[in-house]
Amino acid sequence: MLTDNKLIEVKNLKKYYNDGAVKALDGVSLDIFKGDVVVVIGPSGSGKSTLMNIIGCLDIPTYGEYT
Repeated sequence: MLTDNKLIEVKNLKKYYNDGAVKALDGVSLDIFKGDVVVVIGPSGSGKSTLMNIIGCLDIPTYGEYT
């Protein structure tokens, strides 16, 4: 796909709590392009809400980049 159609880019996103004892996200990378339909699924505590909160600018990552 063309990079000019990229809406969201996440690189090596990490979110740790309690001085690293809890790893909510640990190295998540993804690209979302215009027209994509994306579903995030997983068990309770797997980091789904944390990922969405970071992408939605409601939280900040411990490490990594998103645009």
